Amino acid sequence: MGTLGSKVSMAGSRVDKDAGENSRLEQSGERVVPFEQTKVAIGDAFQIQTEQAEVRYYVKLIGYLRAKSVLVTMPEADGAVCYVREGQAFVVRFFSGKNAYAFTANVLKASSVPFPHMHLSYPPQVRGLVVRTGERVPVRIICAVAMREDTRTVTAAGVLTNLSVSGALLSSKTRLGSKDDLLSIKFRMHIREIEFLTSIDAAIRSVSQDVGGEFLHGVQFAGLSDEAAIALTAFVYQTLADASR
Repeated sequence: MGTLGSKVSMAGSRVDKDAGENSRLEQSGERVVPFEQTKVAIGDAFQIQTEQAEVRYYVKLIGYLRAKSVLVTMPEADGAVCYVREGQAFVVRFFSGKNAYAFTANVLKASSVPFPHMHLSYPPQVRGLVVRTGERVPVRIICAVAMREDTRTVTAAGVLTNLSVSGALLSSKTRLGSKDDLLSIKFRMHIREIEFLTSIDAAIRSVSQDVGGEFLHGVQFAGLSDEAAIALTAFVYQTLADASR
């Protein structure tokens, strides 16, 4: 009880510090809100990462009780449940509505009965950033593009020059298709020190050429997985936050 009380006091101090930064956060598009106001839903995916390592896992929200705990499934790797210890700290990230959220938490209790699950410490507040669906950030990310040509699949190289949660601008030396054609775009994003490799289906919405003859394809993402949505949101979040400093 004493140890847990100490952790709560430390968390309270961090919250006071965060409150003093509210003005700066608002200017950068960030905000601090109570966890229960995030409108997170049962079954939503959370990305958790240990504070000492770059390893990431995805778990699902089972439920939460205000000021008590957040209940999630246990992380898994290669089909096996991972070992977590009580007191272990995680950085937790999730996406709700048009917002990306993050908070830190400790494992209060882990159990395999009646199924693998763990209780995380309830965050008094979480940091959030509104990520507008069409808000794009400038990037230069090399990608591989797969498309259907007659009865076969062909690949080409391209560069993403801007990126949002809903789409991107894709530059290539050759035309990759016409409006409404479907593509599969494979690329890597670096979120802090983490490299995230993803393949996203997209539809071409516009095609033009720049003065240098490069073909510019405006693409809209389709059928994003929870994992890809969280990663894209975190990447845009990070880029916007870095630009505001």
